[in-house]
Amino acid sequence: MSQSTKKCLHPFKPHKFTDFQEKANTLFTDVAIIGGGSAGTYSAISLKDKGKSVIVIEKKDRIGGNTETWIDPATGTPVDVGALVFHNITVVQNYFKRFNIPLVVYGSDVDPTTQPIKEQYDFRTGRAVNVSLPAPADIGAAFTKFAEFLAKYPRLDDGMFLPSPVPEDLAMPFGELVTKYGLEAAVNTMFEMDPALGDWQTVPAVERIRVFGLGLVAGMINGVLTTAHHNNSEIYTKAQAELLSASSLLMKSEVVASERTQSGIKLIVNTPKGKKLILAKKLLITIPPKVDILAPFDLSKQEMTLFSKFIDVGYYTSLVKNTGIPDNVGVFNYAQDTPYNLPVLPKGLNVQTTKVPGLHQALYGTPRGSKTFPLSDNEVKADIIKGIKTLQKANPHKFNQTEPEFVFFSAHSPFYLQVQSEDIRAGFYDKLYALQGVRNTYWTGASWRAQDSSSIWKYSENEVLPKLVKGL
Repeated sequence: MSQSTKKCLHPFKPHKFTDFQEKANTLFTDVAIIGGGSAGTYSAISLKDKGKSVIVIEKKDRIGGNTETWIDPATGTPVDVGALVFHNITVVQNYFKRFNIPLVVYGSDVDPTTQPIKEQYDFRTGRAVNVSLPAPADIGAAFTKFAEFLAKYPRLDDGMFLPSPVPEDLAMPFGELVTKYGLEAAVNTMFEMDPALGDWQTVPAVERIRVFGLGLVAGMINGVLTTAHHNNSEIYTKAQAELLSASSLLMKSEVVASERTQSGIKLIVNTPKGKKLILAKKLLITIPPKVDILAPFDLSKQEMTLFSKFIDVGYYTSLVKNTGIPDNVGVFNYAQDTPYNLPVLPKGLNVQTTKVPGLHQALYGTPRGSKTFPLSDNEVKADIIKGIKTLQKANPHKFNQTEPEFVFFSAHSPFYLQVQSEDIRAGFYDKLYALQGVRNTYWTGASWRAQDSSSIWKYSENEVLPKLVKGL
């Protein structure tokens, strides 16, 4: 993304499309889908089941996006390092049933006597932190209050459908909402379940509610789901095979130029087998709508204006061996000198246990900012190792003095796209959703709903695809 936005807006002149008119280089489809992550894959399968032709364009050599699963080569044990749980709702049940993948309530098949030990340390100093976490009854009472608050805005469980004018409760910093409604006992649980948000106190309340809405709060009470095989990538493996067999998936491919008009879509795509021209009736974009990422898509002035307001966080997941931390111990980054003892970012968020002996999962997060890719992979890796070594050095009686090594690393950035309170008050999300269908282009994904697969599938199925299918 080294080119400036100005240079990238029109990388190809319209006459360039004439270079790809030969039949062998042209693909025809009802819908071209940009991105094979959670939103793109679900939408492709749903549209296919509705009798529509699709072509998914994915830049990686696999689909699934942030749902990633590492398989231990020695034992074959899967370790989910991306999406972990799903809501117990109809769209989720139907999707997994379609691929004959059984689901179980998360934690229902785990021996309670083998639950890991959770300990708190400040990753800056390596010292243990005396965190006084709320009692379960107090946590439950806080979430009951939160559910009562959320019930006033039921459409927020369907998408970023805010009342007009936007209530101040939704635009104010989440820390203020917590104090106003007495939700303090829920904060640490929210952080441990969904830490990749940036500073929880200053984030606008509705941006916190994106993920922690009525659906997830209900899931905490009634249970959330995971796959019985504990391999959440299984659904993408099966979807990938199906889409490939139907010639509906181009992997290791990227759009380099586009024409989006009310009469149709033209895309020039770099593929491993050379450039292809895709002629589609409609376009569905599911990748993060940052201006630099969408440079090849001939953005309109309105799209540029809206997308330039997005900020995001850096979020990184990894698997590390030789941490020196016992297999049954997970360490969480807490600070002694901050509200609710939450960590100062950028820094490692936690080093958790896995089902594979000698292996821990390490998560890392950054504050919110305008950079699409806030840190390099090497910078994050170095700070994760530094944090683990700091723990070892400060606790030689507890942690072995080893040399940590990565066996897996993945950058889920840009993550959790969001906007500022003033943008929310000014009707940002109404303006954003008004882009649906303009120039035969439709939008879905985490930035349009939430960084949560279940919510993305529900939003795509109920709010986006019905409009897209109309007129095909």
